Amino acid sequence: RQAAGADPDEARRGRAALRQTAYTAEEMSPVDPSAGVMPEVVSNRMLSRVVPFAGLPVFGSFLVFVGAYYANTQLDLDVPPQVIAYATQACFALSFAGITWGVLSTSWDEETEGSLLGTEQVGRNVAMMRDGMARGRAAAEEENAEIEAADDGVLMSREMLERDKARRARKSDSKLPPIV
Repeated sequence: RQAAGADPDEARRGRAALRQTAYTAEEMSPVDPSAGVMPEVVSNRMLSRVVPFAGLPVFGSFLVFVGAYYANTQLDLDVPPQVIAYATQACFALSFAGITWGVLSTSWDEETEGSLLGTEQVGRNVAMMRDGMARGRAAAEEENAEIEAADDGVLMSREMLERDKARRARKSDSKLPPIV
């Protein structure tokens, strides 16, 4: 490294500065392992729906290959490779649709079993997904607004005040020139 012109002391100072990073109380608090975990009952129910809705089309794609081989060798039919390719791709696309249907048609409530096809659950589950995405988007926009305000010197919450203190502490502890 010295032959390449790198200063080994600078690398050590950089690693030391990273070790002295100040974290906020939120960053240091332990994470609840059960938060956001799907119940096992719902997971098993979802798996029991995904397997047939996705597995049958995959099995169908293998049957397309076997059928094309049989048609070409035993029946002396000349099946174009493009037909075989499109048929297997259609089966695999149907399999992906089966995964989606298996997830969306499952009752996400632990006590509710749902029907065989689960058509009554799809609308409810799509609405729940959209609601969750809208809440996540709103939270991200709010956090971005707070970060932009903090960059302008306006601290809108205690969390941003703690982050700003931690950021200032990291800057003051660092002996390295700022990265631009």
